[in-house]
Parts: sequence; C-alpha cells; structure tokens
Amino acid sequence: TDAQSGSSAAKHITTVTTLAQSAVGLKVFITAHRPKPADFKLYYRTGADTDVITAQNWTYIASTSNNPPDANENIYRQYEYLIGGLGGQLPAFTKFQLKVVMTSTNSAKVPIIKDLRAIALSV
Repeated sequence: TDAQSGSSAAKHITTVTTLAQSAVGLKVFITAHRPKPADFKLYYRTGADTDVITAQNWTYIASTSNNPPDANENIYRQYEYLIGGLGGQLPAFTKFQLKVVMTSTNSAKVPIIKDLRAIALSV
C-alpha cells in the first residue's frame, strides 16, 4: 500500500485519470481469467486538484462479486468493485489511479486481465 514501493512482481498501475467534475466514488469492472492457484487484488488512490496523487498511499478494495476460479482458460468473468460504497462516501476527488496486483503459487497458471473499466460516481 506504500505510495512508492511494493513487493509484488506482477502489477499493473494505470495512468492518473483526471476528471472534469469531482466524484465521490468509483465503480470498477475487471474482466479476467483466474485459474485456481492465482488471484489478483485491486488498489486505488484518489486526490483533489492540488494533491500530488503519486504521494498518496494505495487502499485495498475487495471485489463485490464472488467469482470462482476456472480451470478452462477460455472462461473470463467480470469482477466488480464499488469504491466509496453505495452513497459515495469518499472525500470529493478529481483524479484517481488504480493498481492491480497479480499473484499465483504456480508460475504456469497466472491471472489474465482482459479489460479494466472505471466509472466515476458523483452525488
């Protein structure tokens, strides 16, 4: 969760997304294949106009969907994340960044991310 370091060998960090209007939450969708020994976790950070977002620590968010692992490599499932809760309980932000950390106990069976989408939520 540290802003500048991390111990995971496999991760994807998005570029900073700047919004035209402030938001108080995010709805994130990840379409992925996850074999049994593999997993991935989503982290986020947000900031206002004057904040240096790269100095902010990452925050872990659990998936709201409960998808099982798949042995068939052709099966991709949609994982959903609701950052800020149903009512959008984050402090208002105008920029955000996401990080997906991928892990596996078998290097031959790793998660495959097909797409990543985020929708900014406002009140």
